[in-house]
Amino acid sequence: MTVALEVVPRNREALIAGAEAAKDFPVIGILNVPDLLRFPLRSWEACAILAEAAAGRAGRVYLPHLRAIDFDLAVPFPHTAFFRARGIREALVIAGDPPKDEIHKTYSTGTVAFIKKLKTEMPELRLYAAFDPYRSNIRYELDYLRAKEEAGAEGFLSQPFFDLRLLEIYAEYLEGKTVFWGIAPVLSESNRNYWESRNRAIFPKSFRPDLGMNIEFGRQVLEFCKIHNFHLYLMPIRVDLRAYLSGILG
Repeated sequence: MTVALEVVPRNREALIAGAEAAKDFPVIGILNVPDLLRFPLRSWEACAILAEAAAGRAGRVYLPHLRAIDFDLAVPFPHTAFFRARGIREALVIAGDPPKDEIHKTYSTGTVAFIKKLKTEMPELRLYAAFDPYRSNIRYELDYLRAKEEAGAEGFLSQPFFDLRLLEIYAEYLEGKTVFWGIAPVLSESNRNYWESRNRAIFPKSFRPDLGMNIEFGRQVLEFCKIHNFHLYLMPIRVDLRAYLSGILG
């Protein structure tokens, strides 16, 4: 079992500090870097910085996000040389949210088509696809995952789950697949409202927005992953990182 940890590339210092916090936990084999347009570092640039700084143990994977809507299917992938020169051999393809300004150009590129393009131009690249359990319904999402797999995706990373029962339903249909089940701490009612209104996330009635309950849920998902041969994806948003990691992985 492998744990993927999301590290936000606010700047070089924050990026490396997040990676340093993971060094005490050998089970963390992947540092997952989102591509957030409000920050100056793009995800692949951040991954190159982490690799060059040797932040973390040897053999760790640095996984950049690639927003499909940022790339034109009619022209070659513009970062092939960068990826190969920096040894970036894995990436996560997401759809991408439209930018808040008109300066950043986007395209009507979908994730399935973009995965096919990347596998054609960089067949050595191991690709993961995003998995959103709240997008529509279970049947729709499973069909969408199958299409991404047929296009060339070799595994999936999910949006955060907050209810183990929903995770178990999806896991039954994804048995034998490479899946990183996502979890994220929710430590306030406003944060819970954000997940429910923006992402249509589902929380159990017993949920409490405190660190103890979030750690206990993380341990439950970790144990589930160990038993059923899955992986864990941690998105530690607005939390004491070391306390959160120690509580779940320690």
